[in-house]
Amino acid sequence: MLALVPDRHELTVKHGDIPGFMPAMTMAYRVKDPKLLDGLSRGDLVTATLNVRESEAWLSAIQRTGRAEISDAGPIPRVMDVLEPGDAVPDTVLQDDNGQPRRLTDWAGRAIAVTFVYTRCPMPDFCPLMERQFAEAQQRILSDKHLAGAAHLVAISFDPQHDTPDVLNAHARARGADPRVWTFLTGTPASVEDVASRFGVSVMREQQDGGALTHNLRTAVIDPRGRLVKIYSGSEWTPMMLVEDLREARGRR
Repeated sequence: MLALVPDRHELTVKHGDIPGFMPAMTMAYRVKDPKLLDGLSRGDLVTATLNVRESEAWLSAIQRTGRAEISDAGPIPRVMDVLEPGDAVPDTVLQDDNGQPRRLTDWAGRAIAVTFVYTRCPMPDFCPLMERQFAEAQQRILSDKHLAGAAHLVAISFDPQHDTPDVLNAHARARGADPRVWTFLTGTPASVEDVASRFGVSVMREQQDGGALTHNLRTAVIDPRGRLVKIYSGSEWTPMMLVEDLREARGRR
């Protein structure tokens, strides 16, 4: 166990393969019963049961089995020049799911919501949750005569080695993304990292674990002039909140 946050009922563990479900990776997990965290500390070896439902995942039956030394040595995180409200968004060239070059500024004149995902994410309350919320936001936009054609949703993959335009095209169709409203983007590793880091997205690729990804969640709202309005951390937002933010951002011309 690498970290413990009792007030959030959360612990971060580096685990082995879960056959048929997900590869070895380091990830933060929720714990519904806070008593299971009593007596645990960083460096503990634990066993646990991962419970997965359609929209959430959590650990139960946590048991301490021993201790291990944890080295603080590791990859040096990139120093990120994170955007502040009012800053212009990067004009970095990416690719859409048809392989065409795209920039966030291509949607100038519209209010934009941007989130970051990867198609292989196995946790229902991480990337799949962002996509479900975008799907609902899409329906709200299409049904609003003032937002249809005036707001756009963009999901950027931070796993460009796997998420090629062809992969994203199939994924977008499976998620019900209407290209009039919702676009998936990928790009070169350097271009994706450049854009993601400006929005405060942190992604760690663990080469020893087959390239498993550990990441945070960030969702941004951009006004029609291409300037940042706000960034949500995590999943503490709803489609209704996002659409209301887009409606408000649309008025900033």
